[in-house]
Order: sequence, then C-alpha cells, then structure tokens
Amino acid sequence: MVKRSTEKKKLDDALSKYVRKSNADENGFISCFTCGKKKNWLYETDCGHFQSRGKMSTRFLYEPEHGMVNVMPQCKRCNMTGGEQYIFSKRLDEVFGKGTAQKVEIMSNQTRKFSIHEIVEMRKHFTKKFNELR
Repeated sequence: MVKRSTEKKKLDDALSKYVRKSNADENGFISCFTCGKKKNWLYETDCGHFQSRGKMSTRFLYEPEHGMVNVMPQCKRCNMTGGEQYIFSKRLDEVFGKGTAQKVEIMSNQTRKFSIHEIVEMRKHFTKKFNELR
C-alpha cells in the first residue's frame, strides 16, 4: 500500500530540486530569494517556503507563470532562521506583483487535503519539468 507520508516526501524532494535548479544560472548558482547571496543550487540551498510547509493548501504552490508562488530558493542560513518571512513577502510582491504575498497567505489558510493520486501526479509533473532542464 502506498503511504501518504512517503509520497509527500517524494513530492517535496521533486519540487525542491526543480525550484532550485530552474532558478540556477548556467554555472549552477542561484541568488537566495531573501538575502541575494549566490550559492550552489545543489549543495548550499533549500527550497524555502513563504507560508509554512504545514499549510497543505500552499505547500507545493509553485506556478511562477501565473504569479502564484509559495516556494523559492533560499540559502540554508535564511531558510533555517525562520525563512525570513517578512523579506520573502516583500520579494514576492516585487517579483510577481503587488498583492501576491497576501493572496498566497489567504490561500494558505484554506483547508486542503490532497489525495495520494494528486500527490503522485504533482511529483510526476515536477520530476518531468526537472528532467527537461538543461
């Protein structure tokens, strides 16, 4: 039997790898979304969340093409010091348009339970997108 916790972990990993690598330059470095320091996408960064991972409705929200993002690459220092939530919110509004942080925050407070099938499909989606990166 497929366990929800196992599938969520696999999805977290797929999303993290895609978000970090898709934001890396040709040399494999990203700028931390909150402090701006350049770090290697694979070894020195995390997939930071604006709203806590515990809020399932936005835990996997990464649709930059629609301006709806709850996750961005962060250096380990920023992510481990509370995620720099205030700075994260300001950057979301700068990059994706004024009011983005508020929309994501409102969405995060909605109750959402993904089915195992939905979780597996999201994992497949982010894995495919990761594999399409150069």
